[in-house]
Amino acid sequence: MGCGSSSSSGTEQSIEKIKTKEVGGNPNSTTAVNRSQIVQSSKVKTSNNDKTRTTNSDKVKPSAKSDDFKLDFDEFKDIDEHARQTPKSVENSINELADYLAKPAKSELETIRAFYVWICNNISYNATAYFGGESAAREPVDVLKSKSSVCEGYARLFQALCVAKDIKCQKISGFSKGYGHQLGTILSYENKTDHAWNVVFVSGKWRFIETTWGAGYLDNQKAFVKKFSNFYFLIKPEHFIEDHFPYNNNDVEGSKEWQLLKRPVTLEEFSKTLKTTKFAREWDITFPSYKYEVVKVERKASILIESKQNTLTNVKVTLYNSSRELCNNSVVLVKDNFSNYTITIMPKEIGKYTLKVYGSFDQLQNVMPKLTEYMIECTSTEEEFMPYPEHNRFYGPSTDCKIRGFVNFDSIPAFQICKNGEFELKIKTNRTVKVSANIFETDGSRSSDFVMIEQSNDSVCVKARFIIKGYYKLTIFSELEGNDKHSEAMNILVLNKIGAKISIPFPKTYSSTKEYNCHLVEPLVRNIPSNANVRFVMSSPVIEQILIDGKVYKKENSQPWDVTVKTGDSGDVKVSAKTDINSKSFTSIYQFVVDSE
Repeated sequence: MGCGSSSSSGTEQSIEKIKTKEVGGNPNSTTAVNRSQIVQSSKVKTSNNDKTRTTNSDKVKPSAKSDDFKLDFDEFKDIDEHARQTPKSVENSINELADYLAKPAKSELETIRAFYVWICNNISYNATAYFGGESAAREPVDVLKSKSSVCEGYARLFQALCVAKDIKCQKISGFSKGYGHQLGTILSYENKTDHAWNVVFVSGKWRFIETTWGAGYLDNQKAFVKKFSNFYFLIKPEHFIEDHFPYNNNDVEGSKEWQLLKRPVTLEEFSKTLKTTKFAREWDITFPSYKYEVVKVERKASILIESKQNTLTNVKVTLYNSSRELCNNSVVLVKDNFSNYTITIMPKEIGKYTLKVYGSFDQLQNVMPKLTEYMIECTSTEEEFMPYPEHNRFYGPSTDCKIRGFVNFDSIPAFQICKNGEFELKIKTNRTVKVSANIFETDGSRSSDFVMIEQSNDSVCVKARFIIKGYYKLTIFSELEGNDKHSEAMNILVLNKIGAKISIPFPKTYSSTKEYNCHLVEPLVRNIPSNANVRFVMSSPVIEQILIDGKVYKKENSQPWDVTVKTGDSGDVKVSAKTDINSKSFTSIYQFVVDSE
């Protein structure tokens, strides 16, 4: 969201070397040091009735240190409420409003905070002027009267309030990556600046104030949505440079200082560097593998997501081609550990794509804020394209696996390779866990017939059979304590190198199969030959008798059951069992189908 403002303004200052006073938290401190200082009369019209106020404020050289400036927004709750409850009667002039807002403030910091909160809550962005090229109120008195403006008016009003209370403040013009920013655009100094914001001197340092973006945003319908944000109040310089580049009075060198960075960046670097959203910056989420917003891909590329301070519990990605068609079968997201993820992009065709990354710390949150956006330029593709299954969320264990009773879930790779179509995954548990599973193919089709679950008191074994070569999604479901309904516990991405030799489903199982901790050795296929001797080998620590094809077999030792049965022409063969020999009925544990000739 910009305002098309020009970079030339009478309130922007030039820098020259002189001796000045040290300005710190103590207003009485007057220790003399050598500093770069800006001294220029700043004319700010504060009301239609007030005379133009001229100040000769000391402007101190920008500081490049920000790591020692901490904010606790809870400490502003009283001054915030004061600003929100401002009566209309004090909004007739800049001076009157500034006096009211600053009255209960205990420091310049609280005064600045009151100005920020009032502007963000009372001035609406003039979207009609921005999109229609119409003029908008820009002078502070006009903005105060109309309660509407573009970025230039927001910045001038904030500066006017600061001037009214003798607080050092400047309006900065420059380039921004706001509404309508196009990925891959390289700016030059020949471009017209499109945005304005403020820098304010507080607690001995210059800090950024961005009231325009702090007030809300423009939605996809080009309408202004009022939504207050703390993020743009005294924002860190290293965060601000991601989408704000100062360029005052066509002065390239002089403008560098207003980046407030130890190592200023060039306009070209600013243009190329990835912009993360305020959510990613607030949550300290970074993308270290590709720091530019355009990623050139030869066959495939991997983008890392690092969450340094918090654990991202919910992440998803979407990939669109240049025709805005969804291409999620060319992108996959794998959870590396509790904090990090890897996005792998393998486009089917050469061309340009847009990758959007979303995330949150609430596993139940369905609508996740965007974290960043990349342009993908694919110059070559794999000789054999193997699509990923439809799954725009991450592969790996859910964050509540421990609550579900799984023990070694954090050591289970979210991406695994199967060499021959027969796959087995063992998961340790700290109790008996009720588990189910499905496999999903790249076309989205689902099957539980090619998955079999076996479990004991301290483990779960998931067996899967993949019929053809390619990628599969294996989803494991389990119960949460206090909820009988199964929900996703983990998703595993499996690359199957060679299709299984046996393209027949596993035998049908029942809840009692897992309850009795059954382990089937053979046959591991549902379909068995007709008129043939078929061997059934299985074990269970609790079963005392089994029933197969009408014949009862008693347990005589601790060895596995090993029974050979002659099948008929067709029909089903059911294996039933009971754990108490005095019980009158058997419970089904396996079912097979006899193939007719």
